Formats: sequence, structure tokens, C-alpha cells
Amino acid sequence: MRITVHRGSYQIGGCVTEYESNGWKLFVDYGEQLPGAPVSDNKLEIDGLTCGDIRKSALLITHYHGDHIGKITELPPELPIYIGNMAREIASVLADHLSGVSEERRKMSERLNRVNTFTPITSFTFGEFEITPIVVDHSAFDAYAFCIEAKGLKVFHSGDFRQHGFRSGKLGKVIERYVERADYVVCEATNVNRPEATLIPEHELQKEFEKAFTENKYNVVYVSSTNIDRLFSLYHAAIRAHRPFYVDAYQKRIMDIVAGRDAVWGKSFLYNYIAGHKPQILIQRGTEFVANNKFIDFVTNHGYVLVARQGERFDNLLNKLPDEGRVKYLSMWDGYLDESKAAYNPALAKSVGNEYRYKHTSGHCDMKSLGELISELDPKAIIPIHTDNPRAFADLFCDKWPVILLNDGESFSAIRDSWLDTTEAIIYAYKKPEESDTVIDNPEGLRYWALDERSLGEFQCWKDADFALHHVVYAPKRLLGYAIESDEDMAPFLYVVYNPDFSEYSEYSEGEHAPDGNSYQEKCAFSPGDKVLAIIENEVLMPCTFVGPVSEEFFKECHRKNGVVDEKKINKFVSDLCDWDWDSVIVRPLVKVKTGFIETSSDTTAQRIYIFPYRELKF
Repeated sequence: MRITVHRGSYQIGGCVTEYESNGWKLFVDYGEQLPGAPVSDNKLEIDGLTCGDIRKSALLITHYHGDHIGKITELPPELPIYIGNMAREIASVLADHLSGVSEERRKMSERLNRVNTFTPITSFTFGEFEITPIVVDHSAFDAYAFCIEAKGLKVFHSGDFRQHGFRSGKLGKVIERYVERADYVVCEATNVNRPEATLIPEHELQKEFEKAFTENKYNVVYVSSTNIDRLFSLYHAAIRAHRPFYVDAYQKRIMDIVAGRDAVWGKSFLYNYIAGHKPQILIQRGTEFVANNKFIDFVTNHGYVLVARQGERFDNLLNKLPDEGRVKYLSMWDGYLDESKAAYNPALAKSVGNEYRYKHTSGHCDMKSLGELISELDPKAIIPIHTDNPRAFADLFCDKWPVILLNDGESFSAIRDSWLDTTEAIIYAYKKPEESDTVIDNPEGLRYWALDERSLGEFQCWKDADFALHHVVYAPKRLLGYAIESDEDMAPFLYVVYNPDFSEYSEYSEGEHAPDGNSYQEKCAFSPGDKVLAIIENEVLMPCTFVGPVSEEFFKECHRKNGVVDEKKINKFVSDLCDWDWDSVIVRPLVKVKTGFIETSSDTTAQRIYIFPYRELKF
């Protein structure tokens, strides 16, 4: 599977990601760029999506926000597009609402009539791909992550999500049941510049609104009309505070799409109206809202919670309503009111004014919760998107997981191990030994380390493996080096070990290492008596004394020490050794230790290419 980030490596919004397998192509999201994006919002030239042959292509939409869906009208009409059913309805209502003032919105309304919908956690296929839509919590209702599988390789594409919303509590169980672990995670990293931020949960925000509405008679809230969770949260907070709740016809229509109808969340109290207390619709005649004496008398006596938007229509209505002690709330990103931000909205700033209370929580995940999600998926590597600071993401997570940093237009390609001929990219680092290890003897008081070996996966060719290693960040303070290991017929064929700066350190090439071969006892960088660090049994990094190359007699003696006395069996054992075995060297561990799997002996073997100069390592 080839993963290409066409846009979104270094920006929030406007992301386009491609998954390709044997000519079949799945694209995820095709939306507008946000204000201040680093590149122009020109139409992308992407083969199989915006141009070229699209017969084996499809587009998945994670949710209905404009930066994820807003450019689909530019795509060929015959391209299959898939979106959640309720997300399609909400996007259609939004497009219909604006179609009278925007030709682009009219086209969007027409395009949405032809898209396909899917069912949550019900897998469907497209070509070689199996796709499982996973419901996630976001400020857009009916938002999805996707589990994408092809030829045994599994990728989890997170979409925009959070773990502090009303609907986020079940995500872990859903992943455990329907995804389990993934080979790779392509995830949003919107909030990476606030790694220590603890985002207020939606239910706590609702309590704050309820308290504020109880204490203040007249309340105006500026919130996105498609932030379903927030609209219903405000509605229930108003009812509990005994305040009438007012929305316009468009906002009520949005709420009605969800109220009691959603198959997954329709039984929830949050997304249902309370009998006798439905949201009240503001009456509109022409371009203005009606505020007659009866309405004004009613809200004067009972107060109000009114969901407003920018513009003269709402401004004029508010000028007619009682306002003594009125409180305005901003319940969306405050960057829209910050003149230093590219997203500054002067019309909204004018409507909200200078006196307001900020009550909002992000639609995106905090970094602690993101780490918990990645732990559940246990991937080989993470590819961050939807972020303006991928390096900060790598710095935050690279000590635990390999992070692959791509530029827009670059591709990461991996395959599922064929069990025969493979090329694997490996990271070698070290870590603290297990607490259960037992040190038997350590006369020099030296430190040994557990080996931290991370595979980035299997690759079709050496070039793909090399690309992966040159774009990965992992444990830079604990890094030993990298390796590309190519096997043929399930046996080592060509292994190259690289220093952290990617200069070549050592190499194994299959052939002639057995006795009488031209590469028998191939020259090593060390001499007998040298102090070295050796990887032993692929488990520990051990300070050792270098003894020398292996010999037939050494292997025979090792077998005898293991209790074998039959010389025929010993000779058979030696004759069955492969070329890789003969490219070992003898080392003498300077720390005797017993782990859960091995107990280091006085003299043992280590692969020649995995012997390093001794140095005091730090953690």
C-alpha cells in the first residue's frame, strides 16, 4: 500500500490523503484550505482524483466541515464519493441554506444528492480495499475515522476527533472490537502546539452554561450552527435553567436532523427534545426577524437563551430585546475575533463586541488522549497530518513510536510480509533493562541495556525502505542506528547497517562465509581484546570484550556445553549452519545477566555487523 499526503503535512485543514494498492486508489477528504494556509487554494492536480483515469478511484469524506468536503464540486461527477448518512443530510441543509447567495453552494447541493453513504462500523469494499467507518466524536456530528485494509496491511486514518466530547467514551471499545491493532496510523495533530493543554469536557462546559443561564436572565450565544453537540448542550442547559431557547429556522432544521433519529445516538437523552420544551423558532419576515410586543413581553418576563450568528439580521433583533444585564458568549474558536489571525472575522467581531464571555472547548484531541489512542492501535509508525507543526508532533511522540514526517506530495510505501523475499527497515535503539532481569556478575560496574528494535515494516524494494528510514524520527537520544535487511527464501541476503547520520557502518552480503569460503571469518572492525557493545540474541546491548571470529571448533564446543555428547549430532549441527551463522563473532560479556529469555554465558556469539564501538550510553 502506498500512502501519499497530497496536502496537509504542514497545515491544518484542506488535507488530501491517498491510499493506493495495485492501481486502486482511495482518497480521504478534499476540502477548502483555511485562511492563512501556506500555499494557494488552487485546484490540485492529482492523478485519479482531479484528473486522469478515475475508474479505480473513490473519495471518502470524514465529516462535513468545509476544510474536508468543501472542494468536491471541482471533482469529476463520475467519481464515487462516500460520506456518513447524517453528515450528508447536514451538509445538504447547509448547502441549500446558502445556495441562494452562492453559486458554489448550489453546485455543492447538487453534488451531495449523488454521493454514496455508509453505515457506521459496517465494512464495505472498493476494489482491493476493505473500509470500516469508525464513528468518532468531533465538533461535526457523524464524523468518522477509517480503518483501511488492503492485501493484509491495515491503516487507521483518524480524521478529526476528540476524546472529551459527549460521544467519545466508546471509542476505545469500538477500536478493540473492530480494528484491534493497525500497521500504521495517519492522524490529525491540530492541538500539537498545546501539548500540555487539558481541554474541558463538553459535559463540564454544559454545566457552566447552565449555571450562567440560571444566574443571567438574558443570554446570547454565538456558536457554529453545525456544531450539533454544542447546540443540544445549550438547549438542555437553557431548559434546566428555566430559560426559553431560541434558534432560527435553519438552526432548528439542523437540530431536527439529529433529534431522536440517529441510529447510534438517537436513544441518548442529549439528542432528544424534552416534551413541551422544544426549541423555539425565531419568526422571520423578509430579511428581518419579527419582535412584536407579545414576544418582547414574554422574554422580558422569562428571559432567553438565543443562539445568534454574525450580521445585521441578528444585530437588529438584539437591539429590540431587553438587554439589562445581558451576557454574550463566544462558543467557537476565539481566533475569529483576533485581528492578528488570518481567520479574523470582522463581521463576527462587530456582532459579538468587546464584552463577552468565552466558553468553548476544542473539537480536536488533546495530546494525552491522542497518545492513549495510539497505544491502543500499537502501530509500527505514525504519520501526522492536519498540523502546522509536524516536528513538534515528532518531538512529543518519537520516544515511544516512530514518526514518519512527509512533505506534501511524498509517498510512504509498505507491504505485508510475503514470508519469502522481503526488505525490512529497522531502527536500533536502546532502553532500560526490564526490572525482572537478574544481574549475576558485574565486576566492573558497567551498564547494559535492553535492545529497542523497531521495524517500520516490509517494503517492495530497497528504495522504499531507504525512504522510510530517511523520513522517520525515533528516540534520537537513544538511537544506535538503522538497518535495511533484505531476505531471500526466508534467509538473510543483504543487510546494511547505518550510523544515525546514515553513513554506512557495516554490511552483510550472503555467500562464502562458511569454512573454505572467500568471506570466511570476514574481517571485523575490532581486534581481540577490544571493548565493544554487542547486540546479543536480539535482546540486550551488552558491553563485551571482542574475542574473534567464530570457528567450527567453537560451535562444536558450545554444543557440547549444552549437553550434547553424540559427535555425529554435533557434526550434523555444524554442517547445518547457514551462511548468516558463519558471519558471527565471539564476544565475552562483561556483565553476566539473566533475562526472561536468555542467560549470558562467558563466551557467546553476536553478528559481526551488530558490534559497535564501546561508549558510555546515557538514558
